[in-house]
Amino acid sequence: MLRGFLILLTAWFVAAAPLSARAEPACSQSELACILEAAWSAALVLPDEKQARIKPLIVAMAAHADDPELMQIWAEKLSEPPVSKTEGEDEYPDFGWNNAQKVLGSYGVDGLIKFAKEKREPLHYGRGDILLAAGKRLLEDEPEQAKRLNTALFELAGTASDFEKPELANAAAELAMYRCDVEGFDRATALTLAPNNLRYAFWRARMMGNIGALAGRIAAEADEEDTRHVRQVLDGYRAIIELGYCN
Repeated sequence: MLRGFLILLTAWFVAAAPLSARAEPACSQSELACILEAAWSAALVLPDEKQARIKPLIVAMAAHADDPELMQIWAEKLSEPPVSKTEGEDEYPDFGWNNAQKVLGSYGVDGLIKFAKEKREPLHYGRGDILLAAGKRLLEDEPEQAKRLNTALFELAGTASDFEKPELANAAAELAMYRCDVEGFDRATALTLAPNNLRYAFWRARMMGNIGALAGRIAAEADEEDTRHVRQVLDGYRAIIELGYCN
């Protein structure tokens, strides 16, 4: 019965094909409301204790989108406490950016890339996160430098060990998504462990549009044992909330 509901939700979501990247979904609610409905419907196949892990994430997503009315609806629906837009943010230091600054101030982007290639401290550990953080920070004012960091991440992923390659490839994919570089994104995700996962699908939809088509996957891939499926939906759509769609 639940699987049947998911199929109906899919049809509800995609009855009208979107004509642009920011097309309104056919479910007649806001895009965010439709995504949350689809994510929670997929979560309903999970056992109760695992559903409980998803509930606060749903409410937090509505809050993060600065939609207090929708957040309140979901908080009541799931019997979760309401949260604010900024609740839970900035709880941890930005490891990547903090370490990138140590090098950028004295050596610039050239030095940061050199340190990464040589695995010199502080880029002897977590160099993917460090280059990604620097690329995000530089993107608005220095897009060419962000592009250079993206290229460096891709090159590092191509020569890294099997252990480090997925982390570097994921960082390259994320920075390409930030930069709206779909070609670079596809090259990077091809080097990850799960290039077809839903997080990447949402990131790609940010660049290419047709997000309504993902509703079918949300329903079809619902996992009765693992919360990862729903988390990927929420993580992937979070980028769209934060960044909007590419032009």
